[in-house]
Amino acid sequence: MTDAAQMGFFAPLRVRRLRLMLLVELGASVGVWILVLAAQWILTEAGESATTVSAVQFAISVPFFLFALPIGAIAEYTSHRRLLVGISVILLIASVVLVVLDILGQVGVVVLMGSVFVAGAGLAVVAIVWQALLPHLVSRDMMAVVPAVDGAVFNGARAIGPLIGGAILAGLGSTWAFACVGVLFAGCAVIAAWQVPAAAGTGARSPVGRAVSGGIRFIRHSRWTRRLLVRLTVFGIPASCLWALLPLVAHDRLHASTFEFGVMSGAIGVGAVVGTIVLMPLRAKMSWNRFVALGSGAYAIVLAGMAFSTRFDVILVLMVIVGAAWVGVQSTWMIAAHSVVPPWIKARIIAFIMLMFQGSQAVGALMWGVLADFIGLVPAVATAAGLMIVSAVGVLRRGIFPSEGIAPDPADFEAVALPEVEYGDRQVLVETTYVVAPENRAHFMHDIAELRRSRLRLGALRCTVMQAAEHPDTYVEHCTFNAWADYISQETERLTVPEMRLREGVAAHLESMPVTRVLVVEEGTNRR
Repeated sequence: MTDAAQMGFFAPLRVRRLRLMLLVELGASVGVWILVLAAQWILTEAGESATTVSAVQFAISVPFFLFALPIGAIAEYTSHRRLLVGISVILLIASVVLVVLDILGQVGVVVLMGSVFVAGAGLAVVAIVWQALLPHLVSRDMMAVVPAVDGAVFNGARAIGPLIGGAILAGLGSTWAFACVGVLFAGCAVIAAWQVPAAAGTGARSPVGRAVSGGIRFIRHSRWTRRLLVRLTVFGIPASCLWALLPLVAHDRLHASTFEFGVMSGAIGVGAVVGTIVLMPLRAKMSWNRFVALGSGAYAIVLAGMAFSTRFDVILVLMVIVGAAWVGVQSTWMIAAHSVVPPWIKARIIAFIMLMFQGSQAVGALMWGVLADFIGLVPAVATAAGLMIVSAVGVLRRGIFPSEGIAPDPADFEAVALPEVEYGDRQVLVETTYVVAPENRAHFMHDIAELRRSRLRLGALRCTVMQAAEHPDTYVEHCTFNAWADYISQETERLTVPEMRLREGVAAHLESMPVTRVLVVEEGTNRR
C-alpha cells in the first residue's frame, strides 16, 4: 500500500500504450452501459414488474459467472489481440442486428435481455483479457496503482454511458442509442487491432477444462483466496440492489424523466472517478479490511437514503457517494489479487474473482426484484441496507487474511535438483519418502500437512501422506499429476518464496535427504 502512495495515481498514464488501451476498455464499457440503461428504462416505462426490470442486471452479470473461468484460462496462452478484436467485432454485429430489429419494431423483453446478455459476455472478455494484459503494459511496481486507474476508467464509463444514453434515448429514441453502441464497439476493434501486442498470451497451452480445474484446486487449498471470495460475495449481494432497483426508484418514487434517470446513473460514475483519486491516499494509510468496511458502511447509508428519500437532489448526492464507495471496495479486491496471487495462476484467479462478484450481482439482482414485487420497493431496499451493514461489520471482524503466506515473490529454484527425464503427457505419481528425526515428529506432521496443501495449490491432482507400518519414523508421500511437466512446474516457475519455505520447513525435520521415485501411467491405461 505504501508503493501506491509513492507511485502516484497518474504515473501509469505516462505509458502511451496503456493510455491507448484504456480507450478500448472505456469504449466497450460506455457502449454496454448505454445499452443497459436503455433496456432498463424501456422496460420500466412499459410497466414491467420489478423482477423483469431487475433481470436486466442479471443478464449483464451472469455471463461473467458462466464464462469467466474459461476466458481466464484461454487468456493465459491465446493472443490478447485476437480475443479483444474478435469480441469487439461480435459486439458490433450484435448492435447492428439490434438496430435493424428496433427499426422493424421487433424489440421486446426477449430481444432486450438477449442483447444485454451478449453485451455482458463481451464485457466479461474485455475485462478479463484486460486484467491479463496489464502486466505486459506496465512495470510491476506500477501494478500497485494500475487497478485503481483501471477502476476509474471502468466506472467512469458508468458516468459517460448513462449520460449519453439518457440524452440520446430522450432526444432521438432507442434506435439511435443502439446505433451509438455499435459505433463505440467498432472503435474498440480498430484500437485493439492497432495497439494490442500480437502474442501477449505467454502461458503454456493446456485444455481449458484442465486449466479451470487447476484454478479451482488453487482456490480450494488457498485460505487467503477463499476468504477474499467470501468477503466480496457478502458485499456483492446487497450492493446489487442499487443496480437492480434504481430504475424503479427513479420512475415510481422520484417520477424522473428519461434524461434525469441518465443523470442519476451517470452520477454514480462521477463518484467512482472522483472517489478513485480522492480515496487513494486514504487507502494507502489504512488496511484493506478497514478501507472495505468504510466503503461498505457508506454504501449502506446510501441504500437507506434511496429507500426513504423522495428528493431528486438528495438522491443525486447519494449516487455520487455510492459511486466512490463502489469503486473503492471493488478496486481493493483487484489490488489485493494483483499484489498477492502468483503470476502463473493470476489470470484464472482474477477471472474467478469476477465470476464470484458478478455471480453475486446476478443472483442478488433477481432476489431484490422478486422481494420488491413481494414486500414492496421501499422495504426491499431497506433490507439491502441492513445486509450491507452486516457486511461492513463482518469485514472488520473476519476480513481477508494477511498475505505473507501467499506472496508472489519467485523462489530461487535453480538449486532444486530435478531428474532430466521426459514422460510425455502421461499421468505420473511422484512418491517421496521422508525419514523423520523422532524428536521432530510432531512438527513434521504439521509442516507436511501444509506442504500437501502447497502441492495441491500448485498442480497436484491428489496428494496423500502415509506412515510406514514397520518404520514409525518413515513417511511416504504420493502425489498424482496430470503430466510430468506439472510436477516440474510446481518445483520451478510456480515456486514462490512462501512455498519454498514450506519445503525447507519439512526438510529441517528429517534425518536424511528425501528420496523421490516416479511412477508413470502406461499409455493406453485409463485414468481415474
